[in-house]
Amino acid sequence: MGKQGLSAKLEAYLDSQYPKKTDHSIVDLSEINMGWETELFVLRIQSKEKGDKLEEDRVLRVFSGGSAGGKASKEFYLMKKLLKVGYPVPEVHQLESTGDVIGKPFIIMNRIIGTTLDAKYQNESPEILKEGLTRLVGLFAQLHQLDVSEFKEILHLSHTDSIQRYLDYFKSTRDNFTPWISPVLDWLEENKPDEMPAPLSVLHMDYHGMNVMLNENDEPFVIDWGASTLGDFRLDLSWTILLYTTFGGSMFRVPIIDIYRELSGKELEHFEFYEVIAATRRISDLVHTAYGDVGSTGLKPEILDLMKESKTHFGKVHDFLEARTGIRFAEFDKLLNTF
Repeated sequence: MGKQGLSAKLEAYLDSQYPKKTDHSIVDLSEINMGWETELFVLRIQSKEKGDKLEEDRVLRVFSGGSAGGKASKEFYLMKKLLKVGYPVPEVHQLESTGDVIGKPFIIMNRIIGTTLDAKYQNESPEILKEGLTRLVGLFAQLHQLDVSEFKEILHLSHTDSIQRYLDYFKSTRDNFTPWISPVLDWLEENKPDEMPAPLSVLHMDYHGMNVMLNENDEPFVIDWGASTLGDFRLDLSWTILLYTTFGGSMFRVPIIDIYRELSGKELEHFEFYEVIAATRRISDLVHTAYGDVGSTGLKPEILDLMKESKTHFGKVHDFLEARTGIRFAEFDKLLNTF
């Protein structure tokens, strides 16, 4: 759909949602192709209310796939609840979960005009970098300390055994596409901790400094809750460390862990087990996508092209997995070499 058609449909939708406002007009609509899960647009909404002209800067987040409506609903109500309990997220305004308006479900939220946390602290001195990591990890620890009972009624926000969900996903990868992934499944079964998982926490599951926006007053807002769930906090932390290690460098791992321990007061027993889950999740996502099974990953239909641009990252994920298990897949290296 072109920008003009998209704008017209959104204008009619907003007119129907806000009868006290008139003459909704979408201006400055532009797409930001920065995520792997959703289409993202920034826009300005102009309208009139009691003769006064209004202008509002918004973000349109469009969801794809068979479960798109559920993901849109989950993200909308999760963000409303997070804001209600005092966690810093942009205010959400509209949820359209049917796909009837523009062909896909979407949410509309406040646009945070500023920069990302990663961008602010990039290429600075070690002292400034540590300050940035402390801000990043502080918000992370705060998320994991929220009272999870506030979130259990949110539709589509899973709170079943989060570890078993990933093990089942990896088994489907093995059974349907890549029998060669079996050794890492054996490793996970052999090294699965005997004790129960940690008490449930709210998990972001794609937490990094590009998903923390700083407004003009340097106030943080955490965005991109599409992968969120309830589960063991170590799953969340291990994913963040995987991203920083493979996109940034191995020097990020120890500082992030040390700061998290200090700010949360939590220990990280059996943490390598969770790091192996994170690496296997990333490899499985690529395998499913390469074989045309985008639906099970929750990623955008055109994601394979974006993944191919991150070939180096996936090679480092493979290195990350090998360093913790001693396992390396010749077949996965061959797949990367086709990119």
